[in-house]
Amino acid sequence: MIAEQKCPNCGGAIAFDPAIGKMHCPYCESIFDIEQFQTPQPAKPVGMNQRDEAMKAAASPASMPVYVCRSCGAEVVTPSQTTGSLTCPYCSNNIVLTEQFSGALVPDGIIPFRIMPDKLSDEVRSYYKKKMFLPKGFFSRNSIGPVTGVYVPFWIFDCDVTGDIAFSAEKRGATYRRGDTEYTEYERYRLERKVSMSFAGISLDASKKMPNDLMDSVQPYDLSQLQPFDIRYLAGFVADRFDESSQESRQRATERMKNTGANVAMSRATQGFHSVSIISSSLQTVVKRAAYILLPVYLLNLTYEGQPYQFAVNGQSGKVIGKLPYSKLEERKYFWKRFAVGAGIVAAFIGLIAIAG
Repeated sequence: MIAEQKCPNCGGAIAFDPAIGKMHCPYCESIFDIEQFQTPQPAKPVGMNQRDEAMKAAASPASMPVYVCRSCGAEVVTPSQTTGSLTCPYCSNNIVLTEQFSGALVPDGIIPFRIMPDKLSDEVRSYYKKKMFLPKGFFSRNSIGPVTGVYVPFWIFDCDVTGDIAFSAEKRGATYRRGDTEYTEYERYRLERKVSMSFAGISLDASKKMPNDLMDSVQPYDLSQLQPFDIRYLAGFVADRFDESSQESRQRATERMKNTGANVAMSRATQGFHSVSIISSSLQTVVKRAAYILLPVYLLNLTYEGQPYQFAVNGQSGKVIGKLPYSKLEERKYFWKRFAVGAGIVAAFIGLIAIAG
């Protein structure tokens, strides 16, 4: 099924406007509260296994689905089998594919976009202007490509970590000389600690086509702003349903929490030691809650000398993450400038000493 958002006044396609948090018609400039268009989903608890089974049922080796736009009659081919919201390339009508967000596939919540897309170029330029060692001419010869607002599927987990961990720790003692030889004493210890920690809101993207490092870096999100899911928030944006099962994401989440628990235990329990290493760890995790949500991300490419550099922008906070070209020449110039300044200061200091003498 297809859901289309139409303006009650002029019949034009309307979209969710992040700046005002309401539905906006760009044709007649009408503004509507999102509640006027809501079709609430029944609040039924859905287990992670049910979601995973629904995902498997939705996945098919068949070709990409084709939908007929109700506004212009054109056939629209979806970019992937997980696409749940898109724009008709012929008439710019906003199309939401409701079967991607129905039954066990309904998200538990959504954080709507808060940052306007027309502000992103300034945010990205501000981000890279703070970076050192960019190639000469980068600021005048780069170009920022089209911006895509995407609701990315995420799994969020609340989890307890408990167990035992043992460290080998070494403490440096006294240093003394005997003849021409210098000796340093070291004391070695075995430290055993019990770990009990709780984690809340651990978020991992549930889309296989999204780079995990990019989606990890664009966080955090303020999950207190999570809203009940409604397809009206999707109007005007791209949205995907998850294609990474909760079990796959759970493994990533529990490993992250175990590593964090071990690092915290090491930093707190081994202060005052010269060197520390983990001997053994038997940390266990218990997932108390798992939920499926959609989070807002802007994706855009910056092109420089024919090479694309992908950026992601947190659609709630405006945080910018991306990779940039690196110039070894600019690094060497920076080093020699610092060296010249330092050498000048030393020379001036020596001159003052000579004058004083």
